[in-house]
Amino acid sequence: MEHIGVSINSSVKEKEIAAEKFLNEHPDYNLYEVSDTIKINRGTLYHHLYTRVEKPWYVEKMETLSKEVIEVFEESKRLYGAEKIVLALKRKGITTDKKMVLKIMRENKLEKAIVVKKKKPTINSWKYKNFKDLVNRDFKQEAPNKVWTSDFAEIKVRGVKFYLCIILDLYARMVVGWRLSHNKNENLAINTFKDAFEKRNEPRDLIFHSDRGAEYTSNNFRKLLEMLGVQQSFSRPASPNDNACTEGFISRLRREEINVIIERYENSMVMREYLSQYFNFYNNKRIHTFNNGLTPKEKEDEYYQNHPQKQP
Repeated sequence: MEHIGVSINSSVKEKEIAAEKFLNEHPDYNLYEVSDTIKINRGTLYHHLYTRVEKPWYVEKMETLSKEVIEVFEESKRLYGAEKIVLALKRKGITTDKKMVLKIMRENKLEKAIVVKKKKPTINSWKYKNFKDLVNRDFKQEAPNKVWTSDFAEIKVRGVKFYLCIILDLYARMVVGWRLSHNKNENLAINTFKDAFEKRNEPRDLIFHSDRGAEYTSNNFRKLLEMLGVQQSFSRPASPNDNACTEGFISRLRREEINVIIERYENSMVMREYLSQYFNFYNNKRIHTFNNGLTPKEKEDEYYQNHPQKQP
């Protein structure tokens, strides 16, 4: 009896499971020999093995879809809503709709965090009256390296303030440059831009758009862009929606990364490593509804496949 895996005192359910496993692994034995050995009624074991009612096909289909939805949700670091999950499932060859995904998310309590909107800044409008907005909220670009947008995020870790400078390419919402520093100044803006400009092979006919912070309006930063042939564009005073894409990205960064694991930021080196991992995830793995379900990297690759002559 021991080689079957149960004792005479085991429950009926335990005997049924053990007998089924044993018979599957030892086809030379039959039901009657096993039932006699483990002292279980032959009819009971027969019913368990051969007459169990199978689940209806639609129940099995729903269970399978639920597993796929949960898997996609977890793989996205619990960031995707129903719309993005539908897109992610489509990439796996699974067709469903938003209503069904929402139902599964409610049943399994798959909840996204709520974005806290950033307060509008107050800026003296008279100071920069000659600065022009060349973008005019036209955030949909036809090619990479046409318009970059930038902004700063303040991160407070264990009582110490850090400043993160971000540069975003509007075509596919790709993060093309970022730097972290203890100081929010023109040097941080200049070095972040230099990193991105070199990494993107010194693109021509580029517009660089930002708010009117002192870091972007400084003489040194403006002279750098002028020397490189980059046109500079500015949001209007107290109008964060003029730079909505970067504002939105920073809100997403806080929700999906900073606010979630800030306790793990033991020092600036560890924080840089975590941020690097997130930006890699965002550019290469995180699907974007703006990109019709593609990641930023996939959308740029698609563009250059269709326009090989424009490959940088």
